Amino acid sequence: MKYWILVIFSAAIFSLNVSLAQDIIMEGRVRTANTHRDISGVNISLPELNIGTVSNAAGRFKLRIVRPEPEMIVTFQHVGYDTLTMMLEEVLSTKTIEMQERVILIPMVEVESMEEQFEIEKDLPQTISILDAQSYDLHGYIDAGDLLRTDHSIQVDEELSGKKSVSIRGGNSDEVIVLFNGIKMNNTLDNVFDISLIDLTDLERLEVIKGSNTALYGPEAFSGVINVIPRSRQDYNIRFQQRNGTHETRDWGLNLYNNFGKFHGNLSAKNGRSERQYDDESEGQHLLKNKSQHYNASLAYNFDETPTGSPKSSLGMMYLRSDLDYENERNGETLNNFNQMISARFNGNAADVNNVSISGAYQWLDENQRLQFSDQPADSGYLDRAIKNRVLHFNADKSLYFNNVKLLLGYQYKNADLDLRDDRLLFLDEPTGFSTAELNRVNHGFVSIAKIKSLTDSDFWRRFNFDISFRHDYVNDKQFNTEFQDDLTKDANSQDILSETTWQESMFKFSTSLSGNNGTTAFNGFFNVGTNVKFPTLLQQISTRELLSSDPSGILELQPEKNRSFELGLDVSRQVRNSNIFGWQITANFFRNDYENKFRSFFLPGTPIAVYDNVPTAGITGFETKQRLFLFRKKVTFEVGASRYIFSDPATFPFKHDRKFTFNLRIAENGYAFQFFAFKEGEQVAQIRNLDGGFSEVAIPSFSNFDIHFSKSFAINRTKLLFNASLRNLADDNFQLEGLVLRDRRYYITLGIQY
Repeated sequence: MKYWILVIFSAAIFSLNVSLAQDIIMEGRVRTANTHRDISGVNISLPELNIGTVSNAAGRFKLRIVRPEPEMIVTFQHVGYDTLTMMLEEVLSTKTIEMQERVILIPMVEVESMEEQFEIEKDLPQTISILDAQSYDLHGYIDAGDLLRTDHSIQVDEELSGKKSVSIRGGNSDEVIVLFNGIKMNNTLDNVFDISLIDLTDLERLEVIKGSNTALYGPEAFSGVINVIPRSRQDYNIRFQQRNGTHETRDWGLNLYNNFGKFHGNLSAKNGRSERQYDDESEGQHLLKNKSQHYNASLAYNFDETPTGSPKSSLGMMYLRSDLDYENERNGETLNNFNQMISARFNGNAADVNNVSISGAYQWLDENQRLQFSDQPADSGYLDRAIKNRVLHFNADKSLYFNNVKLLLGYQYKNADLDLRDDRLLFLDEPTGFSTAELNRVNHGFVSIAKIKSLTDSDFWRRFNFDISFRHDYVNDKQFNTEFQDDLTKDANSQDILSETTWQESMFKFSTSLSGNNGTTAFNGFFNVGTNVKFPTLLQQISTRELLSSDPSGILELQPEKNRSFELGLDVSRQVRNSNIFGWQITANFFRNDYENKFRSFFLPGTPIAVYDNVPTAGITGFETKQRLFLFRKKVTFEVGASRYIFSDPATFPFKHDRKFTFNLRIAENGYAFQFFAFKEGEQVAQIRNLDGGFSEVAIPSFSNFDIHFSKSFAINRTKLLFNASLRNLADDNFQLEGLVLRDRRYYITLGIQY
């Protein structure tokens, strides 16, 4: 009996050993060769066994292999990286796989599928910049404004309060739509969004459309669109970072992430503060104080996923909140901004209805501003303004496919309530104008976009496309319960600061494009032509020039601004395989915008107040180009950008530079990252209203400077340590224009840890 027990036990042990020998777990992680950044969505396969897996958000993978052989080939594939093949025994011993980033994408996915890689590509072909999350981690930018200012066609102006406004291609800041995951963030009053409120933590990318040919994102997008895409999946469970810098800057941030099957949840909090000292005053006197808080929570459920792990159909909810407090002790100015939004969005297939996108959001904004124009209010006046903005958004669109034709149909709805209190004393002996008003704007938008894709049999010229779009907007503005500060204004304006107005306008756009790609060379060219309409904002309608007159004779109603535009765009890329030059890219764009009833603003001296009128005709002609040279397997990147704009009347485009030159040197090696960024911005011109009621031209001189960014990450098992150093405007010690722009030297150091 003992003999048989021993035989059975030995056979079981032998069988177990054979099973273990035939069944192994291949696991590890994939990262970029230069920056050591983890790569998600890499297809890892063993063709001989016809099995495979995909790397997750942290670049990690795990695959069970039955009856492996050491000489079996493992293939690593990703559209943005060179395909890598290794023997199984190498993968098992290496654990960390490094892939080489490509200059141009592998074209096979683009030809076989009509799905867009990016949400913003639902619109017509035009100049699009994609700024991915890698830029944020490598260079330690403070907010989205710091990142966007590195682009040669984008102007970012920063006020003393820390607010940052964005302009694209010489246009005004109220002509740029800012979207957060597809939801408009611009406030209803002036259609401007403070880009500093967008924290770069946990963002996937920024999608930037340049130009006025967009149809999908509304009539306000006269010069561009910035779509902020949050990251649904993270490569950590917990992360903490601390930033210290110039002006007593102290910021900290905490981020949490977890996934439960198909559920993905994020929670983040950031708290910051700074104190700025006037140069001409003693230490501790009349400080500029800034405090900010950012909170973000999201929960997403993926109904089904692609082989790369991207969701085919998903439902997500998000809560976003930001608080900004600013105090200028010398000028008696305070600013409090409270902005929050809750949104829900579905993308994918619902029952028998495929390719749909439905989103809804409710946004509320509270802002209070107090400004004392001088120590003596009777001399030059004061401003006391309170804004309560409540906005309901609803968007729905569906894509239809007919062979090589794609049709998108969409509907957009916005209902905005604006409660405004505006007490001010300007240049008159007595206050004038309204004190309180309740305003409402309802906007219905109908969109249709048709894309006709002609695929060819050529090995290089793969597509010749025709695209056309139509958009119709219905806008209705109303006012309720208006109160005025004096009887003169009340009688003259018949208790109306905003006439109930209904506008209906249609816009047409046409585009044709040609693209070619053979894996080493890529060509993309397009030609766009179309019309666009921008309706007056509520602020513009209640801030016409006639309101400044001591003898008002009524309100001048602003007319919608119309634009006729065309643009030529070209992008050529080539990947070169030798020891030094790895590839290059050249882009160039030429455009012309002709305006009818162009909105023109005039600023009041020493104040942020502007008044508006219509200019019958105006125009911008622009040329932009960017060249990139990649060296030493993309470890070194040289980038030069230039833009030149010719304005029909510089005063019609106030404080917009007519040219910008940028130079970027980026070095990435063994997890280290270094960036040298130099730029020159041209002169900026505007008109300021004088105390006697006249107007004079004011110019901000051209400006040149350079920044340096350095970063390094250290990985210890599943823990990562982060270090960033950011040095801005190193050429000038302290150059600033109070109330207009800030251009002073700053230093920031960021330390972080994540698991």
